[in-house]
Amino acid sequence: MEKQNRVSQYLKESFTSDLKAGFITAIVALPLAIAFAIASGVAPEMGLYTAIIAGMLVSATGGSRYSITGPTGAMTVIILSTLHSFGLEGLFLAGFLAGAFQILFGVLKLGKVVKYIPLPVISGFTSGIGAIILIGQIPNALGLIIPSKEHVWETLFAIISNLDLLDTTAIVICAATIVLLLYLPGLMSKIKYINSLPASIVALVLSILIIVFFKVNIPLVGSIPAGLPQIQMLNFNLELLMAVLPAALTIALLGAIEALLCAVVCDGMTNTKHESNKELIGQGIANMALPFFSGIPCTAAIARSAVNVREGAKTQMSGIIHALVLFAILLFLGPVAAFIPKAYLAGVLILVSLRMINVTEFKTIRNISKMDTTVLVTTFLLTVFTDLVFAVQMGMFLSIILLFIRLTNVIDVQTMESYDKTKGINATIFADPYLEKNVSVYTINGPFFFGAMSVFESKINEHINISRPHIILRMRYVPFIDTTGLERLKSFIKSSKKFHQKVYLTSIQPEVMKRMECDKELTELMEQQHVHVCNSTQEALVFLKNKYGEK
Repeated sequence: MEKQNRVSQYLKESFTSDLKAGFITAIVALPLAIAFAIASGVAPEMGLYTAIIAGMLVSATGGSRYSITGPTGAMTVIILSTLHSFGLEGLFLAGFLAGAFQILFGVLKLGKVVKYIPLPVISGFTSGIGAIILIGQIPNALGLIIPSKEHVWETLFAIISNLDLLDTTAIVICAATIVLLLYLPGLMSKIKYINSLPASIVALVLSILIIVFFKVNIPLVGSIPAGLPQIQMLNFNLELLMAVLPAALTIALLGAIEALLCAVVCDGMTNTKHESNKELIGQGIANMALPFFSGIPCTAAIARSAVNVREGAKTQMSGIIHALVLFAILLFLGPVAAFIPKAYLAGVLILVSLRMINVTEFKTIRNISKMDTTVLVTTFLLTVFTDLVFAVQMGMFLSIILLFIRLTNVIDVQTMESYDKTKGINATIFADPYLEKNVSVYTINGPFFFGAMSVFESKINEHINISRPHIILRMRYVPFIDTTGLERLKSFIKSSKKFHQKVYLTSIQPEVMKRMECDKELTELMEQQHVHVCNSTQEALVFLKNKYGEK
């Protein structure tokens, strides 16, 4: 009874909105699914299979209410690269493994961690993919029949070699598509009954009419078979599996980043909150299922999801309805694809690729940091001119080096002379003749780790041999300490004994104290050397004053 009430309530409150949103989103997704499949080097129907199956599975199992999943521009280049390297068998296996990785990410609750991949790496990689898509669509825009190439320079060379064969009609259709996609939405928004009609469909219909009535001879998509394909088994060959593993991990990471970014965008548009780990599991389920139905790797698409939100979607049913509408189109309108010009799809993808190359982000990163700019440009160039897996690996490696340099620069050791003598602990020290003469205070700022040891040693060594008999190390601003930091602390305590100095550690953070207590050698050394641990520097000064100040 309760279930019937829920269904009745849904039909009354949300179904109409979901139906409208799902239908419009499917119309927007139709040309994109076909275009991304062709750009990926696979048959156009495989893009529709992907949009249908992934759209339904992720909407049913994912953690974002409004995200629409299917083939995307970000995936096309890695799919094309994997296809060239390992064939269709390798691509299907890589997609399956990518799905397994994504489910693992979700089970291990890595949803939030994935989002922390540095912006310069993401921006450089995404912009590089945009550049590759742009170059890859030039042949279709010019009406040239050139097989897909693995490297951009091969595509450019083939274009230059065939420029005498370019087709004016294809160029006009491509240019007209771009113009319509840019300016038609603004014009139609002022007309009441067609303001929800996607510009891409208007451009598609006009392109098909040109082909039908003028019978121009330019490259076409070709007829699409009706219905979903038969289930096929994958080739779980161990050698092939190991070979595609790096590509699978790249697909998984890229898909996870884009899916979670899409979910965040939808949250911002609707004031809702997605479940990141559940979304990763939903994406993983879809990617593991797709290869059995000749589908290519998928992820959530920001543009289609935004359309879904703008058209008034209320629940995840809109994503399922979008998939069902695409399935109906596949069943009944497959032969129409025989009249879709590739020049039209080139126009759609050129606009998508230009939007992927985020010039504003480039300018912002350039103005903020030269080092971040280096990471971005390097990732961008490696993405365009080398292997995508290598580009991501190098981008992350450079980001880690950059983080290391920044953390090293953060560490600082300041003496009490660096501060105002009339304020804080200095007021206590310089007000007492004994403390002023016998106490040195060093404040450690930043993580006490292997990269900071040179800074610590240079600062301490400047003062230790002329320092006073009591040394206080203030550790309030030390967020963590690693094994190298613990070893250096032991060394410092041992060396202080040579100069007949006593060490006091104050204001230690709980996590740092926990690490120190786990080091038995350090705790034994501290007991032997009578190293005092105080909750605050003021407490240490009171102890010193009471014990030695009267003498």
